[in-house]
Amino acid sequence: VVDRVETQFVGGPATVARKLETLRNVTGADEMIIATITHDHADRVRSYELLAEEWH
Repeated sequence: VVDRVETQFVGGPATVARKLETLRNVTGADEMIIATITHDHADRVRSYELLAEEWH
């Protein structure tokens, strides 16, 4: 469980993008799965949009 908690990122787009970039560099991953947990579908879509704008 600990390793899963360490790769759950919460924050604004810049914070999450920075942490994802670090995770990618540390693991050498060439693919990542991003999951946003929200009740409302529109909020989930907006979350992905914000991250996509920040993380190139």
